Amino acid sequence: MQVHGWPDLAIGWRNQIPMLLDLGFRVVAPDVIGYGQTEAPHVPPEPISLYSFKRIADDMKELARQLRVSRLILGGHDWGGAIVYRVALWWPELVTHIFTICTPYTAPTKSYASLPEMVKSGRVPNFGYQLQLASGQLEEAIQSTEQIRQLLNGLYGGVTDDGLPGFDVKTGVYLDRLPQLNHTKLMSQRMLDFYADQYAKNGLHGTCKSFNDPLQESPAEK
Repeated sequence: MQVHGWPDLAIGWRNQIPMLLDLGFRVVAPDVIGYGQTEAPHVPPEPISLYSFKRIADDMKELARQLRVSRLILGGHDWGGAIVYRVALWWPELVTHIFTICTPYTAPTKSYASLPEMVKSGRVPNFGYQLQLASGQLEEAIQSTEQIRQLLNGLYGGVTDDGLPGFDVKTGVYLDRLPQLNHTKLMSQRMLDFYADQYAKNGLHGTCKSFNDPLQESPAEK
C-alpha cells in the first residue's frame, strides 16, 4: 500500500506501480481523506480529528480489511511517510515492512510542541509553509480550478521569467506571483490539469486542515 503526501494524489505513484506489479506485488494506492476522490468533511462542524494521523491510520487498516489483506508492505512519500510510520505504530500486526521517501522517522513524545513553536524555535524552519496552510489563507484565496492549477504549478517548481519561485518552504506560497509563473518542468500540462480537476472537487479545505495540528494526537493516542 502506497500513501501519497502533499500536494500529491494517489496517482503520484503512477511511475512506481508498474515496476512493483512486474515484481509480483499487489499494489493499492489510495487517496488520503480530503484529497482526490475522497470526502473532505468541513471543520467545523466536523471535528479536526477526522484529519488526524490516527484516523488516517484507521482508514488504512479498514481498507486492508475490505481488500481481505492481513499483512502489508507500506510505502509513504512526504506527509504519507509520516502516516505510514503511525500506521505501523498503531497496527504493528498489519505491517511487515516500511519504506518512506523524504520523511525521517519522528517518534511520539510525551511533551507537546505546537507548530508555531517548532518553526519559531528553529527546530523545523522548513515547516514555515505549514503555518500558511493552517491559517486558512490559501483556502480563502484559491477557489477556482484555474487558481488551483496555478497554485499546483507553483508548488511543483514553476518560476517567473525572472526566476522567482511561487513557493518557498520557509514562507509558503507567493500568491501574487502565481499568475506569472512559467509551466513547471516536473509535470506535463495534461497531468497538471488532472491534478487541478481532482483538487477542485473539494477545494483546499481538506488538504489544509491536515496541517492545523502538527501532532494531531490526543494523549491517549500518543
